[in-house]
Amino acid sequence: MTWFLFILGAIIAGFVQGLTGFAFALIAMSFWVWILTPQLAAPLVVFASLWSHIISISKEQKHEMSFSIVMPYIIAGIIGVPLGIYLLNIINADIFKIVLGMFLVIWCPVMYFAPTLPHIQKMGRAADSSIGFIGGILGGLGGFCGAIPSAWVMLKNLPKQQQRYILRHFNFAIQLFTIAGYIWHDSLNSAHIPYILVLMLCVTLPSILGAKFFYMISEKQFKHIVLSLLFASGFFLLSITLVKLL
Repeated sequence: MTWFLFILGAIIAGFVQGLTGFAFALIAMSFWVWILTPQLAAPLVVFASLWSHIISISKEQKHEMSFSIVMPYIIAGIIGVPLGIYLLNIINADIFKIVLGMFLVIWCPVMYFAPTLPHIQKMGRAADSSIGFIGGILGGLGGFCGAIPSAWVMLKNLPKQQQRYILRHFNFAIQLFTIAGYIWHDSLNSAHIPYILVLMLCVTLPSILGAKFFYMISEKQFKHIVLSLLFASGFFLLSITLVKLL
């Protein structure tokens, strides 16, 4: 049963990340939290997410997008990661998860019915950098680096190709920085090797299929999928944390 849940979680999370450019950790952990310790699961989530990004990016169609559109997010996000790791030692992790979960559960339905906001759509790189910085902090705190940026690019009403481009490359950079920290602190070690080998086999094809399916859906469908995932992840965080506290 352990390996079944591990593989099932990896397959579904790989497909979702290939489709949207984020959410591997949120999907995979909804399965893995029942069978793996946090110390074992966290490095595996980051590694598998990175691997999924590499596969998906290699299959990405060219849209003549400039990497400069994601640079403000990445630079500020990398600065925010160490702060998030520092805050992790002084902030109650359960309270953090409850606050983030409540934000997602409330925000997603609002965004589903919300009108466009021209003022926010006109905001430039300074605002993008602030969102990237917050994303980096959340990544350091609990691996949720994609939650706030995904909300932001949707709020700016960017085309779905640009949304996924930003989320994919931002998350890749932040997770690469995080995995380097795991290796430095020996949090990623020989105990993870069997799981890593299985992940490389299980995540590759779903990531490719997700990346291909992306081009078959409309802007509206993409928005609904992302909002549904964010809402589900918020509900999951709230449920698991409250059950733990109670």
